[in-house]
Amino acid sequence: MDLVTRETRGGATVVRLADGKANTLGRAMVEALAAAAHDLAREPRGGGVVLTGAGRAFSAGLDLGEVLGFDRSALRSFLDLFEDMTLAWYGLPRPVVAALNGHAIAGGAVLALTADFRLAAAGELKFGFTEVPLGISLPQVVYELVKGQINPGAVNRWLLQGETVGPAEAVAAGFADRVVAPEALEAEACAWAARLAAPPGPAYAVTKATLRAEARRRMEAGRAAGCDAFIEALGAADVRAHIAATLEALRAKKRG
Repeated sequence: MDLVTRETRGGATVVRLADGKANTLGRAMVEALAAAAHDLAREPRGGGVVLTGAGRAFSAGLDLGEVLGFDRSALRSFLDLFEDMTLAWYGLPRPVVAALNGHAIAGGAVLALTADFRLAAAGELKFGFTEVPLGISLPQVVYELVKGQINPGAVNRWLLQGETVGPAEAVAAGFADRVVAPEALEAEACAWAARLAAPPGPAYAVTKATLRAEARRRMEAGRAAGCDAFIEALGAADVRAHIAATLEALRAKKRG
């Protein structure tokens, strides 16, 4: 089964996370997302792109069960891959609209913020960054994405408190641009991406790159220190125990 699929719909390329579950970001999924972004960047006749998920989640974030099995060397390799993937999507020289069909949590919210615009499906969805309450330090790319997209008054609640919010609150915080009926979500995202890509020439790509250039420089400059903090946190026994207990509590809740 392909973890990431692509198709053409309504004049846009739809890239879909599709692991059959919650679209968590394990190594294989991150590799597939990175490959998709690089392929899209190389295509000579680029149009609009829609990034979305299959099922009930856009992405529930990192596959913590997999990540807890990594030693420090594997953690560093994985974070390098995750940041490379994030930067590839953030720097994609094409219009990108994220169609948030379901929950976008932690790493899933990071992926959503790489898009130029975000549409959120109406319903009982949750968006936010839950890393700090789990004891996980945030990589530099996360700080820059959040500072560039989330309204300043909401940043502390989103990052320090790990607050998760529904679609309307996500719009108010700047995380999403509009709330759309679920049945219309993908079609509206495709139409928006196609409109953005319609003008001739490189103006969109040049303007996007210029708007994001300073944030990209800060992301690159802070990568090493952010990586060290992430590895230090996830290498700590008490943090790992806390994450494992949280995951078990979630599994028990699902079992009823």
